[in-house]
Amino acid sequence: MDPRAWPDVRDPGSVEEIREAFSRRYWIQYMPHAGAIEVRDIGRAG
Repeated sequence: MDPRAWPDVRDPGSVEEIREAFSRRYWIQYMPHAGAIEVRDIGRAG
């Protein structure tokens, strides 16, 4: 719900690297790709 909670894709690292972000009940796997974000997986616990 808060767009500022998304990780900054400009963080150092491989551009084609799968990254993860977590909250208390949700997670997302994403990959910076060609100037965009490719969402690989979204999950919810509970």
